[in-house]
Amino acid sequence: MNTPTINPVYSGRSTNWLMIGLSTALLVPLLWMAADMKESWSELGLIIPVAITLVAAVVNLLTATSVRTTAGTNGVTVHFGAVGWPRFRYPLQRIERAEAVTIPLSWWAWGIYWSPRRGLMLTLCTGPALRLILTNGRKVTISTPQPEAAVAAIEQARIDATD
Repeated sequence: MNTPTINPVYSGRSTNWLMIGLSTALLVPLLWMAADMKESWSELGLIIPVAITLVAAVVNLLTATSVRTTAGTNGVTVHFGAVGWPRFRYPLQRIERAEAVTIPLSWWAWGIYWSPRRGLMLTLCTGPALRLILTNGRKVTISTPQPEAAVAAIEQARIDATD
């Protein structure tokens, strides 16, 4: 008789509500200042900056407000924002080691950030994170609420792959 195989998968979302509120709050005064101008709303000198500001705010809210991390038999996949773009994928074969870390305030950078010493940072806030050490030596740090569960899912997937 065949026994079903249980593949552990971790999925977690990190959201930076402070940045969402701040982005929205900063947009309101900008539009208020534009409305206070002497020009008509139909003037090109007003329409273009307001349109660019609104498009930038919408893109920011759709792509840079949350990070969804999935870890399991297919490795680690990271999706940004409501639309899941940009997306990063790290197959199990490329991951040498995974560990749970805490991002200190001095290391934090919002969004996608790279430095030679810290590697690629896919972070939205300080606190718990999953760090991947890839087979080529590069580091990837990802904001996620339960990095220990992600590490456990990766390790279990490795064990299942060798059986």
